[in-house]
Amino acid sequence: MLLGFSSRYEKVYQGSVLDLIAETVKEALDMAKLEPKDIDGVITTWLPWIFDGTLAIGFPENYISEYLGIKPRFTDLVQYGGASAVEMFYRAYKAVKSGEADRVLCVIGGKGTLMKKQLREGGLERLSEVELLNILRNNPFDEFIRVYQDMDPISFYAMVAARHSKLYGTTDEQRALLAVQQRYNANSNERALFRGSLTVKDVINSRVVSTPLHLLEITYPIDGVLAFIVGKGTSQLRSMDVISYGDAIWPEFFAERDVDIVYTPTIESAKKIDFNLNKIDAFEIYDAFTIMVLTELEDLGLTEKGKIGKFMEENDLTIKGNVPVNTGGGSLNMGQPAYMSGIIILEEAFLQFNNMAKGHQVSGADYILVNGLGGWNTHATTLVIGEKK
Repeated sequence: MLLGFSSRYEKVYQGSVLDLIAETVKEALDMAKLEPKDIDGVITTWLPWIFDGTLAIGFPENYISEYLGIKPRFTDLVQYGGASAVEMFYRAYKAVKSGEADRVLCVIGGKGTLMKKQLREGGLERLSEVELLNILRNNPFDEFIRVYQDMDPISFYAMVAARHSKLYGTTDEQRALLAVQQRYNANSNERALFRGSLTVKDVINSRVVSTPLHLLEITYPIDGVLAFIVGKGTSQLRSMDVISYGDAIWPEFFAERDVDIVYTPTIESAKKIDFNLNKIDAFEIYDAFTIMVLTELEDLGLTEKGKIGKFMEENDLTIKGNVPVNTGGGSLNMGQPAYMSGIIILEEAFLQFNNMAKGHQVSGADYILVNGLGGWNTHATTLVIGEKK
């Protein structure tokens, strides 16, 4: 079902986002031995400012299709934030299976550096709270929640880390273990932005950005696009199937339980996964912050809620370990394209499954679990990919 894929990640891309998309899509088409006329489905997503600093674009799926010369009979716009890439793969897979399209192009990414400039350097901090809320709202209760100037979303996940520590005694050092082990994986990945020696002490000694999160626990925004094609046809890639799927969306998740912020919607999406986690060969887990990975691993069921600190001390999460996690180094070391780490983890799953993860390949990667989070902990998509026998 996966016919081709390609990515382009740069610390700062000098051209336009449409140039970046066109270059990346061409490489995916070349891998699949297809032309734009062969594509009849397009799925994309949208975040403000990632398209060359534009605040909004009407119908981005059509906008991209027109530029690329594609005439789709099926389109979709996935608004799952950082989890969009993972959700896109499932929707494309489902569309092909149902006959809605034969070959679906999925495009996700943009300029994270421009979004960062708008958010941090573009003068938004001089606006009043009312003006800020009118520019961009994350949920209908922002006027009650965002009563202090924050570093959204860093401040939110800092609160998650502080709360987890308060409830369960999780330490800075235990979170730092995650960063250290992902850096070990990145050191074998020639495409990683950040490589080199990293110790727990290094993480703890890096400056605090928002208490208690340190600089080396936080992903770095970059420019980048992932394009992939799902559909019918011959391919040089392994036959990839969705073995199991689960999703959870904020209203459902928050309405049905007395939710604490140390839980993620993954606790609900994981309930829909019908697969033995002991048979998973690699876990690709959304990792904009160290605490995100720790809470996701708990909510997936790898350990009990509150026991992740001990789990980190007793298990090896590197590519040589018993629980390989974020085998390419994750977005903590690859960078976060357009504020969406799902791009990084989904492509790494493609690489692992096709034995294309040069230098950081896990032996016998037949079943891979990908877990995406998005929208400030409001969406989760969990996939197990593999080959149906």
